[in-house]
Amino acid sequence: MKSTVDQLAQRLGAELGAAAVVTEPSVLASHIVEGMQPALVCSPAATEQIAAALRVCAEAEAAVVSWGGGTAMGIGNRPRALDVVMRTSRLDSVIEHDAANLTATVQSGIALTALQDILKGRNQFLPFDPPHQARATIGGIVAANLNGPRRSCYGSVRDLVIGMKVALATGELIKAGGKVVKNVAGYDMCKLFVGSLGTLGIVTELTVRVAPIPETSATVVAAGGLPKVLQFVEDLSRSPLLPAAVALMSSGALGVGQNDWQAAIRCEGFAETVARHTSDTVAMARRAGLGAEILGDHAAGQLWDRIRNFPLSPSRVVYRVTVPRASVAESVRAIQDGNGSESQPAILSDPLTGTLWIAEPERQTSPQRFADLLSLALRCGGHAIIFAAPAEAKENIDVWGAPPPTLALMRAIKNQFDPKAVLNPGRFVGGI
Repeated sequence: MKSTVDQLAQRLGAELGAAAVVTEPSVLASHIVEGMQPALVCSPAATEQIAAALRVCAEAEAAVVSWGGGTAMGIGNRPRALDVVMRTSRLDSVIEHDAANLTATVQSGIALTALQDILKGRNQFLPFDPPHQARATIGGIVAANLNGPRRSCYGSVRDLVIGMKVALATGELIKAGGKVVKNVAGYDMCKLFVGSLGTLGIVTELTVRVAPIPETSATVVAAGGLPKVLQFVEDLSRSPLLPAAVALMSSGALGVGQNDWQAAIRCEGFAETVARHTSDTVAMARRAGLGAEILGDHAAGQLWDRIRNFPLSPSRVVYRVTVPRASVAESVRAIQDGNGSESQPAILSDPLTGTLWIAEPERQTSPQRFADLLSLALRCGGHAIIFAAPAEAKENIDVWGAPPPTLALMRAIKNQFDPKAVLNPGRFVGGI
């Protein structure tokens, strides 16, 4: 950083107002990222202020980490440097809700639950389904590309974002996409920023697709030995049934001491359709030799909350393995068998999207374990990353695995948008 902390604070205060720039030790201590404490915490109140603050930081070569709800700050490598935390929490307004066209334009700092409460008044909701929904902000969800159990039904975050406004490190403001679904002509810039972890710019506004709230929902849990559960899930995927979400869980994966593997199936829509889907799912599970029960609303809500939050489990190392759908069963068996006599990891899978989450205590994690999972994923045509881990577990390891063939292109894009590399330096793929 070229400037002193006092000099940087003074310049940022001139752009944002002195009250928006904090150096209080207790505030700094509450914004530690991967064991690193910032020198300043800024809270701009408008898109233009974020752009101005980024320009000041870039001129001072001060490293900036953006902060929404703070739920996903453990994703990615440790930053090479951290000088300024840029909070988006004051950008928390709904700009426009076009209920007729099923879209909403919002500021990036609005919390997901706050937005859902507003949309509920028009019987609509945003089908984002990330961990820790009460704290997660829309901008943070998009930056981290946090998909949840209902992705297979409603689409991914990339599918649901149709427009955005972004503040670049240069202080420039750019727009991508638009406010209607059919708006793309040429390159879809939105997809470039989704999942970029704040390394290309700070998203300040988003236009997203929303959906009608389902009339009702029901959850079936089927339990038994792994071979039967895997076969049931495969049969379900080939059936005419269209579940809103499916989760495959190892015994004890969610902290429950059951001995069997479980599959949770969520059905939602019109009451008559849900009733038929539920009964057919139960019948299919019992034909497969599994126990099956329909959960009450409260128990179902608790279960899906635990499933959503699993990827960001505290004090554990969580790997994400992505493989083709046809390789899910093979991958689950290989992970289960690969541990031998060691304690089994907690496994949670979305078999409809080919995503597997493997959680282990930090003490059981090693570079070799990651290498083995990465090798397994590559054999199946997929990939593996360390999705979340305590900071000390990331020392001397790249959580993103082997660099992709497109790394040179990714570096070129990074240099174009952030020439001084001040945004989340080192946290993304290949040390970007």
